[in-house]
Amino acid sequence: MKRASVLFIAILFAYAHVCAELVSCTPTPQNAKPGSWWMKRHAEKMECVKKGGSKVVFIGDSITNGWEHKPRGVAQWEKYFAHAPYFALNLGYSADRTEHVLWRIAHGELDGYEAKAVVLMIGTNNTGQKPFAKEPPSDTIVGIKAVLDAIRAKQPKAKIILHPIFPRGATPDDPRRKRNEVVNEQIFRFVDGKNIVWCDFNAKLLEEDGTISKEMMPDFLHPKGRGYEIWAKSVIPFIDWALEPEKAPAPPRQVYTPPDAAARLALPKTVIPATRITETSKSRGKGWWEKRLREKRAQIQSSEGVFDVVFFGDSITHFWERSGGDVYKELCNRYRILNIGYGGDHTEHLVWRGLNGELDGYKAKLVMLMIGTNNRETPADIAAGVKRVIEVVGQKQPEAKVLLLPIFPRGKETPTDVNHLRNLEVNKLIRPYADGDRVLWCDFNAKFLDADGRLQKSLMPDYLHPSRAGYAIWRDAVLPVFRQVVGR
Repeated sequence: MKRASVLFIAILFAYAHVCAELVSCTPTPQNAKPGSWWMKRHAEKMECVKKGGSKVVFIGDSITNGWEHKPRGVAQWEKYFAHAPYFALNLGYSADRTEHVLWRIAHGELDGYEAKAVVLMIGTNNTGQKPFAKEPPSDTIVGIKAVLDAIRAKQPKAKIILHPIFPRGATPDDPRRKRNEVVNEQIFRFVDGKNIVWCDFNAKLLEEDGTISKEMMPDFLHPKGRGYEIWAKSVIPFIDWALEPEKAPAPPRQVYTPPDAAARLALPKTVIPATRITETSKSRGKGWWEKRLREKRAQIQSSEGVFDVVFFGDSITHFWERSGGDVYKELCNRYRILNIGYGGDHTEHLVWRGLNGELDGYKAKLVMLMIGTNNRETPADIAAGVKRVIEVVGQKQPEAKVLLLPIFPRGKETPTDVNHLRNLEVNKLIRPYADGDRVLWCDFNAKFLDADGRLQKSLMPDYLHPSRAGYAIWRDAVLPVFRQVVGR
């Protein structure tokens, strides 16, 4: 078996194991009936593959499929891509989502030939077919990442030319366009400028005021010939470079500027949604943050749509699943719990996660929140971040109570440790956020300290994360609130 095929099987197994219930990254046929148009198209494309495929492959949905249709892009396809020097292969299927592309890749559409350029644009049917609560942007992002990984496994030598999802909807305020913009900002992070390059010409599809004209996209989704002409001229330099990198100049590296970039400048970093989606660490591995995102979205998708308590925070919350293992298991036997603590997260990461999927698709009775120890901004800015997280929880889970915890003590020399002192200042500022009604306050920090105000090593061995005994203290302190709010 070829090394690439072995790698691909390993990747598919990993995705199936991690996100067995996450639709966007689980290979699935759009229509499995043998006589369906979708399976017929797959059979037609497999005949092209058997004949040798192509050096240039376009992968996507109906927008890519539209290269073959009038009055869309057929004239441009014939003019630019159907013949020499490209003889391109169009693997666009109408209405396809990321999971459908994954199925097609798994079933041979990139097998048996060596492509040099793979042009990918996918995701608008993930963001545009279901309500936000059932399929938030996070699902589309990890679905696109799964597609990128699958392409790489099947075509390890190819340059992947990644497009942002095209603009959608008549105006910039269209909810589906906004969802696509959230996706685009994050998938840009998967670009390395070498093996995956970014080709963004979305602005050329828009009018000066950000609207889409009917002359460009009659249905505000699929371009007419004018749009395909723009697409062709924009992507050809990337394809030429991929085919002959020693001859064609490398296309300039692009940046992604979010539509609200100017507004963000006036805000503290602590409140601006941010991810760590490409983060690699020695202890957690490559892309661990994205993998945890997939795991938690899968847990939400496979749930019954109700959680008694949501644990929301950073590594101190995350490690309920580690150091606090048996204590956590005991709580899980009593309550339906979702733990969305991520090691190393700041307030801005919780803002992003809360807005884009982890507080969607279920109803919570109580959200237990502790965040801020990893932030290094001023106490006022950190407190503003905590406040923003509370606001997001209220927006997404309006019926839930919030159990707000002060940031835990930190540092070996606790009374004078700079991190501890910062946390104390933050705690003073966030305490008034608890109104005793929707937002409750529970402070048991003193139980981690000795008579001199120092952290007890038996309770926090690294002077930051609780031990098993520390998590038991935490459990005992919050159980009365759990019983009060959840009812048992």
